[in-house]
Amino acid sequence: MSGLEGELWNLIVDDIQRLSTKGCYEPVSDAISFYLARKLRVLAAALIGLNRDPPEAILDAGCGPGTSTKVVRALYPRAKVVAMDPGALNLLRASRAAGDGTGAAQGMFEHMPFREGSFDGAVAMFSFRDAANYLMALDEFSRVLKNDGRLAILDLYRPENSLELAMSLMQFRYIGPAIGLAMGCGRDGLKFGDIYRTVLSMLTPSQLVREASRRFRRVSFKPTPFLVGILYAEGPRRPS
Repeated sequence: MSGLEGELWNLIVDDIQRLSTKGCYEPVSDAISFYLARKLRVLAAALIGLNRDPPEAILDAGCGPGTSTKVVRALYPRAKVVAMDPGALNLLRASRAAGDGTGAAQGMFEHMPFREGSFDGAVAMFSFRDAANYLMALDEFSRVLKNDGRLAILDLYRPENSLELAMSLMQFRYIGPAIGLAMGCGRDGLKFGDIYRTVLSMLTPSQLVREASRRFRRVSFKPTPFLVGILYAEGPRRPS
């Protein structure tokens, strides 16, 4: 339940940057989700501002090439949006894609380069499962969010039952690379097969809710099609 091991973490970071450089990471990822990922990003980002004043400072953790950063910027045009990623090339793309008012910070989920209580809201869209340590990542989210801060994690999850897990591995181990090859990624399209290894490492919904509840006062999890779910958490628990 820890996260991606060192070699796998490096592999995934390299895969994402390489596929992003070729311009096929996001198009193929959207195709694998049958183009639901775009709508789910909007839904997840909307949760951090639902029924309250718009957030003034938002963190997009694990921003990749900036697809989610653009969604956040469009929903909250007056907010200070900070894109964080371990990859320098991804940060450059994200800041360019999101435009003015978007900051960039090179960092990891487990060691976020921000002060306590820096953000009203935070999102992690299809990136949390790539963390090296999920529990440390949740600790960091609770630290950098304000007392009433909100977190939305949109990501694949490890199924609770073996049948659903077997179906998911078939989708990501075989169908993903086939789509990558068909959409012009060349041999790099085979790298989409590495997704299944991150699904195996990811938390199940019950584990995710349990660990988030230890760090936030209000937590919920909503499954969506194709083994994607949204974790919503609000109100970090501060050490007494």
